[in-house]
Amino acid sequence: MKLYYFDLPGRGEAIRMVLRHAKVPFEDVRIKFEEWPKLKDTFEGKQLPVLEVEGKKYGQSNAILEYLGLKHGYLPVNPKELYENKCVMNVCDDLNDKLFTAFSPFSPFDAETKKKLKTEVSAVHFPIFLSFLEKKLEAKPCKEFFVGCNYTIADFYFMSMVIMMKINPEEAKAWEDFQGIPNLKNYMNVRLKDYEASLTKPHPKPKLYYFDGPMRGEMVRLLLRHAKVDFEDVRIKFPEWKDMKNKFALKQLPVFECCGNQMPETDAIMQMLSMKHGYIPLDPGKLYRTMFLCNTVKDFFEAFTKFTYSPLPEEKKKQMEADYYAKTVPLIFGMFEKRIKENESHDFAVGSQYTMADFYILGAAKWLILNPQSEKAFAKQLDAAPAFKAYLLKRNADFK
Repeated sequence: MKLYYFDLPGRGEAIRMVLRHAKVPFEDVRIKFEEWPKLKDTFEGKQLPVLEVEGKKYGQSNAILEYLGLKHGYLPVNPKELYENKCVMNVCDDLNDKLFTAFSPFSPFDAETKKKLKTEVSAVHFPIFLSFLEKKLEAKPCKEFFVGCNYTIADFYFMSMVIMMKINPEEAKAWEDFQGIPNLKNYMNVRLKDYEASLTKPHPKPKLYYFDGPMRGEMVRLLLRHAKVDFEDVRIKFPEWKDMKNKFALKQLPVFECCGNQMPETDAIMQMLSMKHGYIPLDPGKLYRTMFLCNTVKDFFEAFTKFTYSPLPEEKKKQMEADYYAKTVPLIFGMFEKRIKENESHDFAVGSQYTMADFYILGAAKWLILNPQSEKAFAKQLDAAPAFKAYLLKRNADFK
């Protein structure tokens, strides 16, 4: 990954901050102004910043920030919080426009006009825009962040604006002289120190607690591995579980632990991680298809466990097992076959890249369908669903 921007803060700085805070390895390509005329035709739109991911270049700083924010957990998905995040960024944009025309050496105005604009920024625009942000912080129970109680891209956006302000002595003085923003100034000092500390302080490695086998925990492992998350795969032996279960609130696994917080319930873990790492489609139709397939996998799991781990009489369990392979498996495999054929790419369950549904399906396959101990029982039904079989073999090969 590469970030192309000029050798100064500005619109590229918030992107740098997000990438650094998320500990994403990237090449910070800093372009000198004198080099830019020769390079600008190589960038679509002839402007910076540009983020290059796997050879593809993305422009527009706010769009890049929202992309990275969604990918790394810095973009709220709650509609009200999403509005608050965007509102802070737009206010920063409005103020930045005023600062540029008054203070920037690239401003098109003459010295006399710029002198008047500087006075106007100090007397009018700072009180309007900064007081607006001040009131937002003042009204919050958690004054350490603009939205909620965690970093969002709005925090990085505001910090980058103030960093840029402090480069210009006149802007820095106007910021320091304005007395109507005690919360904002305190916020800025706290956030910058916290951000700088985060760059040298390693994130605690998350842990996944599950039994030493596939089943429900396998889909979580697959997602984490595909997202290249450095996590501790804590595999608990069944004889150890009796002495360990009281350490977990619901006395069941899997449990995902991050930053000291234990998170139980497979579906909740998968949705949280999928949202954080970009495996939940935001298109309503694709979201429906993803959740449909995830719930179908749950039906597949539950139908199997009803006769496998049930206290029912043996005769009843044998009948349920026979019905499972004769009726349930063909029905569910038929649904998978239909969805794979209808999808735009036969290589994935929904869309043309990994979604949460792929990890659900592959997790179930590794436990039962492709497991050497049980694959013979599913072979006939799987042969009857050739598109689904081809899909499974391709996706399984990703994790060899």
